[in-house]
Amino acid sequence: MFRVLLADDNYEDRELLKLEIQRALGREEADLRFYEAASIKQAGEFLEAQSFDLMTLDIEFDRMNEGIDALPGIFENYPTLNIIIISGKLNKAEVSEQLFRFTKDNILKGKRWARHFDVLDKKDNKTEALQRAYSFAFKQKEASGNLRDLFLLAESYLEKDELDKCLEVYQKIQSLAPGELESNENINLFKRGVSIEQAIDYYRKGEKVIASLLLGHHLETRLKIFTRKMLGRSFPGLHDCLKELERSHRFSPFKRSLFQQVLRTRNKAIHSPTTISEEDFDMAVKDLKLLEAKI
Repeated sequence: MFRVLLADDNYEDRELLKLEIQRALGREEADLRFYEAASIKQAGEFLEAQSFDLMTLDIEFDRMNEGIDALPGIFENYPTLNIIIISGKLNKAEVSEQLFRFTKDNILKGKRWARHFDVLDKKDNKTEALQRAYSFAFKQKEASGNLRDLFLLAESYLEKDELDKCLEVYQKIQSLAPGELESNENINLFKRGVSIEQAIDYYRKGEKVIASLLLGHHLETRLKIFTRKMLGRSFPGLHDCLKELERSHRFSPFKRSLFQQVLRTRNKAIHSPTTISEEDFDMAVKDLKLLEAKI
């Protein structure tokens, strides 16, 4: 199935474009499905309702450049939507120049899009451009399956608290889909380090499992830092840290009980992430503060 959204206020132009698409892609794609929008508002409603493999967009509707004016929002909200701009009355070079300024400004702001994008005159032979768009969309679908597998792999590493491996997977996702939001956000989060406040923020947004795993990672890091400050070195496992602290005789019963309580919260967060409550976050903050006081 190949879904095409035709956004053009001229019925005859839409009918002609359907024939051109059928001629260009009919041999490769047996199931072409067309959706027609006679206004920018209607196009927006279609885009919100379902996903499309290709959108053809006229540059003018009720007023000149209405299509171009809508493009920044479409680019922002649908980063993988393949788009072919159709220029009827304006000079094609002029349209391309306007769009170049827009895309350049956004790229300089660090924004990228994984899409096929083209500008055509209504009089152009569109076969080659349509076939390029179809080929790109086909590769997108193949990659999306790979991306789903990679996200599942990243989640499995996260559940095992193997954040280095998780980070590598997210970076691979970025190489396949530059600018993909979730993996990009997680890369930035891991590189900056994780705070309890960030974990709580995820929890309150409803991302309870992610919040719990981030909490567990943060608590483990803090316990290892505490051990290093007490003994001059840390150890791979937290139970080893606890054992060595007890051997050092520099560890009061009160501090030991705090360490054990934080360790229990860490284990609960990592191994039973769905059971974590906001009380656990509050308790972890208090226990860490007492544990790390006057080291």
